[in-house]
This record gives sequence, C-alpha cells and structure tokens, in this order.
Amino acid sequence: MLNIDGIIRKRETVACTPTGLATVRQYYSADVIESTIVERISYLSDGLNINGYTARPKDKGIYPVLIWNRGGTEEHGALDDIRAHLILASTAAWGYVVLATQYRGNVGSDGVEDWGGDDLHDALNMIEVAKNLDECDTSRIAIEGASRGGMTTYRALLEYDRFKCAIVHAGITDVPSLIKIRPQFGQFVNKRYSDLTEDAKNRELQKISAVYFAEKLPGQTPILIMHGTDDNIVPIEQSEALVAQLEKYGIPHQFVRIEGGTHVALKDGSYREIDRLRRAWLEKYL
Repeated sequence: MLNIDGIIRKRETVACTPTGLATVRQYYSADVIESTIVERISYLSDGLNINGYTARPKDKGIYPVLIWNRGGTEEHGALDDIRAHLILASTAAWGYVVLATQYRGNVGSDGVEDWGGDDLHDALNMIEVAKNLDECDTSRIAIEGASRGGMTTYRALLEYDRFKCAIVHAGITDVPSLIKIRPQFGQFVNKRYSDLTEDAKNRELQKISAVYFAEKLPGQTPILIMHGTDDNIVPIEQSEALVAQLEKYGIPHQFVRIEGGTHVALKDGSYREIDRLRRAWLEKYL
C-alpha cells in the first residue's frame, strides 16, 4: 500500500509582522528574522490533514533536521506565526531545518485532540515530511520537546531509534504520578480511557510514561534533559525519576537543573541558558 504519510498538502511562507519583529527583538535580534524563512504547512498523518510549521535558513543548502514537539493541549501551547518565528526560527538560524506539528484536532487540523495517544504519529510523520523537503538532510535528524512535547519525544524514541540525539525541557515522564498531584492533567486522558477501570487506565498511562519504559530507550541516542527547579506545572521530580532510570540502564544522557527556572523559560529569562545548552548539544551530536 502506498504510504501517503508526510505528503505536504499546503506550504506557504509566513511574513513576520511588526509585532512579531518587536517580540523577537525582545529576546533575540533581528538577524533571526533576516536569516530564516518560516512556513505554515499542512501534511498527511494517518490520512488526516495536520497543520504545522517549518523554519529554515534563508541561504540555500541542505541542513540537518530538528523535529520540535510543542507542549500544551488544544489551543493552549499551540504555535502561531509569532511563536514560530520566536521559537523555531531562532533555532533554524543556527543552521537547521526545524519541523513542528500542531497535532491532530488542534488549530484547524483534522481529527480530535489525542493527548498521549495517536498524536505521536503526527510527530513521527514529520520524518516523512522531511523526506519531501529538498533542504532536509534526512540522515541527520534530532528530536526535541517540552512538557507534553517532552512526553511525545520520549515516546518517539521508543518507536524510532535513528535519531542522532534528543532534547527535553520540563518533560512529563510519569503521567499517573503527575495526575495525583495535578488532577487537571487527568482531563486530557479521561476521554480516551473513560471505559476502563482505574487499574486498567493506570496500566495504559504507564505505557506513555518514560519512567516505565526507560530500559527500552535506544542506547545510541543521547538525551539532554533540562528542568527548572521552580517548575510548578511539571515538577522537576518528573525528570529526576527518569534520570534515575536512565542511569540504572546506561542510557546516555545529561541532566541539567535550571536553577530558579519555571515552566515557561521565556518569562523567567532562563531561555538563554537553555538555548546555550541546546545549541551545544545539537552541534555535538547532530
């Protein structure tokens, strides 16, 4: 059967508005805008039209690829044109093609929101998207995510063992324990598992929680894990628990505690340290 996943249905360049330019200048410099191209795309994943973004250097060439997985759910945490320039283009300016999905059921994408479910396919099918973009060096692909996107990144590593490296910031690693201390996270999965007993639901949630499958993560993909010590959304204990498992099973990683860091790095200013760590990791392994 013909694989249609990753076929790009729509691709349009996004101009940076004066508001967007002012926002980028607040955190970076105008060079980010001047040296990159940001595009909105729509691509196929499981037969669904999924929306996303790409960012790449303006200079023609073939560049390594970074798949970037957003956090949040539904509209909360979704990318828009300004965030795409701020988050994706600032990384593309280092010399990468950055691909980001909005996930199914979000921001005009087909389907329904599926937090911790088949949204994984939308992230993994960015590999197929890369194969359809001439500027992508598909022999050099890395993956990154924050919060929910961190959970997606760990799950992706379980399914695809050829990523050159991975980066996770404030990632969710243990959904059952997170729901206990922050019950509002339960609403994201209650619909999917509403017909299951509590024990059965807990077993399903463990399947998407990296602390329970750490020993199966690929031993050749180094993971940079960063977490703010003052994160009150996804507490740092989520990353600490996973790091203990990675050390137990010899999975290559580096764990960095961001002192005073909260859940939104741009707001507390820790993004500068995070970007320094991210860039060094990509330069070393990708």
